[in-house]
Amino acid sequence: MRYTLVLIGLLILLPWGELQAREIYKNGPYTVRKTEEKICKLEISLHKQKEPVAILALFPSNEYYGEMVTERARIGLARKNMSIQFDREQPRKMVFLANSAEKDDRFRWQYLDNTQGLLKKVAQKRTMTVSFSNGKTPFKYVVSLKGSAKAVKALRRCR
Repeated sequence: MRYTLVLIGLLILLPWGELQAREIYKNGPYTVRKTEEKICKLEISLHKQKEPVAILALFPSNEYYGEMVTERARIGLARKNMSIQFDREQPRKMVFLANSAEKDDRFRWQYLDNTQGLLKKVAQKRTMTVSFSNGKTPFKYVVSLKGSAKAVKALRRCR
Protein backbone atom coordinates (compact mmCIF):
# COMPACT_ATOMS: atom_id res chain seq x y z
CA MET A 1 0.00 0.00 0.00
CA ARG A 2 2.82 2.38 0.86
CA TYR A 3 4.50 1.79 -2.49
CA THR A 4 1.25 2.52 -4.29
CA LEU A 5 0.89 5.87 -2.52
CA VAL A 6 4.51 6.76 -3.23
CA LEU A 7 4.12 5.80 -6.89
CA ILE A 8 0.95 7.86 -7.27
CA GLY A 9 2.59 10.83 -5.55
CA LEU A 10 5.66 10.67 -7.73
CA LEU A 11 3.66 10.30 -10.92
CA ILE A 12 1.87 13.51 -10.07
CA LEU A 13 5.26 15.24 -9.87
CA LEU A 14 6.90 13.71 -12.95
CA PRO A 15 8.81 16.45 -14.76
CA TRP A 16 7.16 16.16 -18.18
CA GLY A 17 5.03 19.20 -17.49
CA GLU A 18 2.66 17.59 -15.06
CA LEU A 19 3.54 19.49 -11.95
CA GLN A 20 0.08 18.87 -10.59
CA ALA A 21 -2.31 16.30 -12.00
CA ARG A 22 -5.80 15.87 -10.65
CA GLU A 23 -7.18 12.36 -10.24
CA ILE A 24 -10.56 12.15 -11.99
CA TYR A 25 -11.27 8.42 -11.71
CA LYS A 26 -9.63 5.48 -9.91
CA ASN A 27 -10.65 1.84 -9.86
CA GLY A 28 -8.27 -1.11 -9.60
CA PRO A 29 -5.33 -0.67 -11.98
CA TYR A 30 -7.03 2.24 -13.81
CA THR A 31 -6.54 5.90 -13.03
CA VAL A 32 -7.70 8.85 -15.13
CA ARG A 33 -5.72 12.04 -14.51
CA LYS A 34 -6.11 15.59 -15.74
CA THR A 35 -2.97 17.71 -15.91
CA GLU A 36 -2.59 21.47 -15.52
CA GLU A 37 -2.58 21.69 -19.31
CA LYS A 38 -6.12 20.23 -19.33
CA ILE A 39 -4.88 17.00 -20.90
CA CYS A 40 -6.49 13.78 -19.67
CA LYS A 41 -4.88 10.36 -19.71
CA LEU A 42 -5.68 6.82 -18.64
CA GLU A 43 -2.95 5.16 -16.60
CA ILE A 44 -2.96 1.36 -16.44
CA SER A 45 -0.79 -0.02 -13.62
CA LEU A 46 1.24 -3.12 -14.37
CA HIS A 47 1.81 -5.07 -11.16
CA LYS A 48 4.18 -7.64 -9.78
CA GLN A 49 3.00 -9.09 -6.46
CA LYS A 50 0.45 -6.29 -5.99
CA GLU A 51 3.04 -3.50 -6.28
CA PRO A 52 3.04 -1.37 -9.44
CA VAL A 53 6.33 -1.53 -11.30
CA ALA A 54 5.23 0.03 -14.60
CA ILE A 55 2.44 2.20 -15.96
CA LEU A 56 1.07 2.37 -19.47
CA ALA A 57 -0.59 5.74 -20.14
CA LEU A 58 -3.01 6.27 -23.04
CA PHE A 59 -4.63 9.48 -24.23
CA PRO A 60 -8.10 9.99 -25.75
CA SER A 61 -6.64 11.69 -28.83
CA ASN A 62 -4.12 10.60 -31.45
CA GLU A 63 -2.51 14.03 -31.01
CA TYR A 64 -0.54 12.67 -28.06
CA TYR A 65 1.91 9.81 -27.77
CA GLY A 66 1.38 7.00 -25.29
CA GLU A 67 3.72 6.76 -22.32
CA MET A 68 5.51 3.86 -20.69
CA VAL A 69 6.76 4.54 -17.14
CA THR A 70 8.93 1.98 -15.34
CA GLU A 71 10.57 1.83 -11.91
CA ARG A 72 14.30 2.37 -12.14
CA ALA A 73 15.25 -0.09 -9.39
CA ARG A 74 13.24 -3.07 -10.65
CA ILE A 75 13.16 -2.61 -14.41
CA GLY A 76 15.19 0.33 -15.58
CA LEU A 77 14.27 1.61 -19.02
CA ALA A 78 11.99 -0.43 -21.29
CA ARG A 79 14.23 -0.57 -24.35
CA LYS A 80 12.91 -2.99 -26.94
CA ASN A 81 10.55 -5.75 -28.00
CA MET A 82 7.48 -4.04 -26.60
CA SER A 83 4.18 -5.54 -27.63
CA ILE A 84 0.58 -5.42 -26.46
CA GLN A 85 -1.76 -8.35 -26.97
CA PHE A 86 -5.49 -8.44 -26.32
CA ASP A 87 -7.15 -11.77 -25.52
CA ARG A 88 -5.89 -14.25 -28.13
CA GLU A 89 -5.22 -11.77 -30.91
CA GLN A 90 -1.80 -11.38 -32.48
CA PRO A 91 0.55 -9.20 -30.39
CA ARG A 92 0.87 -5.65 -31.66
CA LYS A 93 4.43 -4.30 -31.79
CA MET A 94 4.82 -0.94 -30.09
CA VAL A 95 7.44 1.54 -31.26
CA PHE A 96 9.26 3.85 -28.85
CA LEU A 97 9.94 7.34 -30.15
CA ALA A 98 13.62 7.87 -30.83
CA ASN A 99 15.39 9.93 -28.17
CA SER A 100 12.26 10.14 -26.01
CA ALA A 101 13.67 8.47 -22.90
CA GLU A 102 13.57 10.58 -19.73
CA LYS A 103 14.40 9.80 -16.12
CA ASP A 104 14.46 10.94 -12.55
CA ASP A 105 15.77 9.31 -9.38
CA ARG A 106 13.01 6.70 -9.23
CA PHE A 107 11.43 6.35 -12.68
CA ARG A 108 12.26 5.95 -16.35
CA TRP A 109 9.75 6.81 -19.05
CA GLN A 110 9.45 7.19 -22.77
CA TYR A 111 6.83 7.79 -25.39
CA LEU A 112 5.08 5.27 -27.65
CA ASP A 113 4.39 6.19 -31.24
CA ASN A 114 1.53 3.95 -32.37
CA THR A 115 -1.18 3.76 -29.71
CA GLN A 116 -4.12 4.41 -32.04
CA GLY A 117 -7.01 2.05 -31.40
CA LEU A 118 -5.71 0.79 -28.05
CA LEU A 119 -8.36 2.58 -25.97
CA LYS A 120 -11.16 0.90 -27.90
CA LYS A 121 -9.58 -2.52 -27.32
CA VAL A 122 -8.97 -1.77 -23.63
CA ALA A 123 -12.69 -1.03 -23.26
CA GLN A 124 -13.88 -4.10 -25.21
CA LYS A 125 -11.48 -6.99 -24.51
CA ARG A 126 -11.02 -9.23 -21.45
CA THR A 127 -7.24 -9.31 -20.97
CA MET A 128 -4.24 -7.31 -22.06
CA THR A 129 -0.68 -8.65 -22.08
CA VAL A 130 2.14 -6.11 -22.11
CA SER A 131 5.61 -7.46 -22.91
CA PHE A 132 8.93 -5.64 -23.20
CA SER A 133 12.62 -5.97 -22.43
CA ASN A 134 15.10 -3.72 -20.69
CA GLY A 135 17.88 -5.09 -22.87
CA LYS A 136 18.75 -7.92 -20.49
CA THR A 137 15.54 -9.20 -18.94
CA PRO A 138 12.14 -9.76 -20.59
CA PHE A 139 9.06 -8.59 -18.68
CA LYS A 140 5.48 -9.71 -19.18
CA TYR A 141 2.37 -8.40 -17.43
CA VAL A 142 -1.17 -9.70 -17.85
CA VAL A 143 -3.89 -7.21 -16.91
CA SER A 144 -7.52 -8.19 -16.45
CA LEU A 145 -9.59 -5.60 -18.27
CA LYS A 146 -12.57 -6.02 -15.96
CA GLY A 147 -13.89 -2.53 -15.27
CA SER A 148 -11.83 -0.96 -18.04
CA ALA A 149 -14.88 0.21 -20.00
CA LYS A 150 -15.82 2.54 -17.11
CA ALA A 151 -12.27 3.90 -17.00
CA VAL A 152 -12.25 4.58 -20.75
CA LYS A 153 -15.67 6.23 -20.45
CA ALA A 154 -14.33 8.46 -17.65
CA LEU A 155 -11.34 9.35 -19.83
CA ARG A 156 -13.55 10.31 -22.77
CA ARG A 157 -15.77 12.46 -20.49
CA CYS A 158 -12.76 14.20 -18.95
CA ARG A 159 -12.66 17.82 -20.14
